[in-house]
Amino acid sequence: MRRITVVPGLMHTPPVAYRLVRQLGGNDAAALIAKRDAQVPLGKMGDGWDIAHAVLFLVSNEAKHITGTELIVDGGITATGAV
Repeated sequence: MRRITVVPGLMHTPPVAYRLVRQLGGNDAAALIAKRDAQVPLGKMGDGWDIAHAVLFLVSNEAKHITGTELIVDGGITATGAV
């Protein structure tokens, strides 16, 4: 049995625009999104497609020998120690 965990970083998803803006962003979605984008070394938060593509790779034959690990999908935050 293969065991792999996908670990997402900051993602721009509907909850960001809805819940977090109201809780953290003072109802200023553009400012909150810009602040979160600036925390990501690649310059922009990921989205659901970034996670989906990582998972699609992991279930493909190309990843058949990968097991017992975590795949971090965070735009470089972990690698650079940002945030």
